[in-house]
Amino acid sequence: MATAPKYRAEEKENSVLTEEQDLILDMYIQKLDAYFESLKESEKIQVEIETLHLKRILTK
Repeated sequence: MATAPKYRAEEKENSVLTEEQDLILDMYIQKLDAYFESLKESEKIQVEIETLHLKRILTK
């Protein structure tokens, strides 16, 4: 579970978001990061598959 960001007192006073909204935003950003990391890994796998396929075609 995400924890609240560590803000200095003056930053909390100037914050537009409530603490709950800030936590939700942090969790959302973490989910997006995880999604994009997964997407990058999928793309790497796809490139590897295509490379192996092309090598197989070229060696025939």
